[in-house]
Amino acid sequence: MQGTRNILLLDHDEQSAQDIQRFLKVSAYAFTLSHASSVAEGLNYLKNRKPDLILLDADLLQQIDFAIFKQLMLKENIPSVLLSETGDEETTKQASQVGAVDFMVKNKINLFHLQKTIANALKLSETEAKLDNANNEFSAQNDSLYLVLNKMNSGVMVINAQNTIRYANAKAYSILGEEGIKKHLAEHLSYRLAEEDEQIELKPKKNISVTIRISDLEWNGERANLFVLDRIKTKEEKPDAVLQDEVFVSLLNSLTENILLLKGDTIVQANKPALNILRLKQTAIQNKQLKDIFESDETLNAEISVQSFLSERVSRGMLKISDGSEQHVQLSYKPLNLGEEFYQLLSFKLSNEPDNIPGSRNDEDKFSSGDVLHLASHDLREPVRTILNYVQLISENLKNGKVDEAKEYADFAKSAAARMEKLLSDLKVFIGLNEHPFQMQKVSMKLLLADVLKQMKPRIDELQAEVSFTELPDVSADRELVEKLLSQLIDNALKFRKKDKKPVIDIGYDKFEGNVIFCVRDNGIGISKKYYHKVFSMFEKLNRVDEYPGNGLGLAICKKVTDLHGGEIWVESLPGSGSNFYFTLRGK
Repeated sequence: MQGTRNILLLDHDEQSAQDIQRFLKVSAYAFTLSHASSVAEGLNYLKNRKPDLILLDADLLQQIDFAIFKQLMLKENIPSVLLSETGDEETTKQASQVGAVDFMVKNKINLFHLQKTIANALKLSETEAKLDNANNEFSAQNDSLYLVLNKMNSGVMVINAQNTIRYANAKAYSILGEEGIKKHLAEHLSYRLAEEDEQIELKPKKNISVTIRISDLEWNGERANLFVLDRIKTKEEKPDAVLQDEVFVSLLNSLTENILLLKGDTIVQANKPALNILRLKQTAIQNKQLKDIFESDETLNAEISVQSFLSERVSRGMLKISDGSEQHVQLSYKPLNLGEEFYQLLSFKLSNEPDNIPGSRNDEDKFSSGDVLHLASHDLREPVRTILNYVQLISENLKNGKVDEAKEYADFAKSAAARMEKLLSDLKVFIGLNEHPFQMQKVSMKLLLADVLKQMKPRIDELQAEVSFTELPDVSADRELVEKLLSQLIDNALKFRKKDKKPVIDIGYDKFEGNVIFCVRDNGIGISKKYYHKVFSMFEKLNRVDEYPGNGLGLAICKKVTDLHGGEIWVESLPGSGSNFYFTLRGK
């Protein structure tokens, strides 16, 4: 169900109407609500406008004008849902008599029940309408489909259950005909029952990758698979270059853990805490063998095995300090992928350093060294390289007197620097959550939201965004953390807006079993259902950075905050129709 749906509420109860208005405002679907308190008002509405659905108060069925209202409603094929005080057999009978798709008991209506009931009623109505027009549309759709498929940059193939090619565009034949790629694709281009969309990544050549996306479809009346092929030429990376990156080195040195990085059994990097304990300089430890500084009764195997991927390995032994002394240590190491090569990340702890308490925040939720290094080797390299490339271009253009071009490149470099600054800022916030002194207290969400909107006013005004909210209840929470949570969600709504529409954000709530369920709704680009869980993972970015700048930490911060409160956060969305982010806090 896409686009905004117009709902007519025919209900004499003002309080009930206000509750339904509040719920629909922050629904996961885009609804607008009009209210008529009598059948006469409803008739006047229908004469001027056709709603997509009617919420019908059962108490109004006895009014004298209802027969005319019902006749007009059925003539226009407008679906309805009956609102009743009870849910007995008589109510079911009433719903059938007026042609209602479903009914709801008024004092049991909540946000989720209401939106699902309306969505299901609309889907049923739309499905029936589509079936009526299906035959007429089929031919025109086929002509348009072939035209679009033949112009796509991706290769498109349709293969039926007998592995017969029913369709392939020119790009698909081009990819299949390329020497060195055909044999890699052959085993994957066969029909399979795919319950969910499948994606396969291949690397048939050193600097060529091929992505195959597979999904089910019906093609001219038979079951088939759709294969979308993308051939991408990749740059050859020098994996060791990241080890010399200043940002990488700075992040490595900012960690309080003692860190060694190995390639095979050779030490290639160590951070400052490790160097301080070993009493060595970076140049002195590079290219040393692990056995030169660590002595263990166990056999130190530098090769990376399947088992080492499945569980972190731990060794105990003696650390040999450069002054001749020794220290009992525990050494933990796991594989780390930088570019296309594997390293091993080692952290060691002296025997007199305290252990983490299993199950505590420090043990379970701590932002690991591996995560930081992953960030440094992937997310930070892009803006650093961009800045360096544009600085070089600026220098060349200034030498040649091309001032305008140099200014343009300077803007690009400035943008990349801003992205890096934002990434480091969000990273600092995320890491800081582990050490935050959690303080549960009574929090006025009304006042907190006012503070957040005041802080974000310049950005909201710049985008001419419209933010509306209801009278929010108090909760029991850590005020500082919830402020970060709301700020991130509103920032997310502003960031992923539609380019051709004014951002509209609605903030509402519902109560359930002692919890308050808050909702931040936007009218932005939306999210596909298959990415609902993925968006809360660290560093996950669903859109191109040049279109929607982001670092994949904003929603991870939101999830961290709700986890610390023992609450939940989730999203409901439709691509192109905005998103609803829900989170729960304990009611006061």
